[in-house]
Amino acid sequence: MPAPVVQLKGVSKTFQSAGGPVVVLEGVDLTLGPGQKASLVGPSGSGKSTLLSLIAGLLRPDTGTVEIDGVSLSDLNDRDRAVLRSRHIGIALQSENLIPFLSALENVELALGFGGRRSGERHARDLLDRMAVAHRANHRPRQLSGGEAQRVALAVALANDPELLLADEMVSQLDETTASAVTREIFDLDTAVLFITHDPTLADRAGLKFRLRNRRVEKR
Repeated sequence: MPAPVVQLKGVSKTFQSAGGPVVVLEGVDLTLGPGQKASLVGPSGSGKSTLLSLIAGLLRPDTGTVEIDGVSLSDLNDRDRAVLRSRHIGIALQSENLIPFLSALENVELALGFGGRRSGERHARDLLDRMAVAHRANHRPRQLSGGEAQRVALAVALANDPELLLADEMVSQLDETTASAVTREIFDLDTAVLFITHDPTLADRAGLKFRLRNRRVEKR
């Protein structure tokens, strides 16, 4: 049986606030195998984005372990986590991840360079085309609509041919036809995908369905 791409064991995360500690995640277990597509639903503020940030190595858990391809992120320093992230994980979170003074094409080309795998304008344009936004290749983020920027962000996230794609509301700003086409394109990849969504129809298209409730992840 192939080794998991993602494995969380007993992961907990607490944030400090003016009113005292806020426990966001507690004892979370989650496993995602190569190529599996998984949706994550849950109420707003339940910790879904925090969970993705922990998997990406952008946050450290207070307890438990997060492993990517068998490597525990807790064993890595900041630099090594960044290297692992650039080579193995694509991230498309709701916060802006496009560089404002670069065009859509240049954003993808830069991501290709960081990944250290394939570079070149042709591959960057192919990624934009697969996300149905090639016609905006020479435009900067501020010149793009919300849906166009969302698709460029996905092209950037996929630039390093990641084993894992983490996405927060990856098609929330797209019309139904475009959203369906982009989702189909992503689901056809060999990449494992974990995506947050509030759309029950989209969530049900995933092979694995997770819900975050009461600070824990459960299968639906």
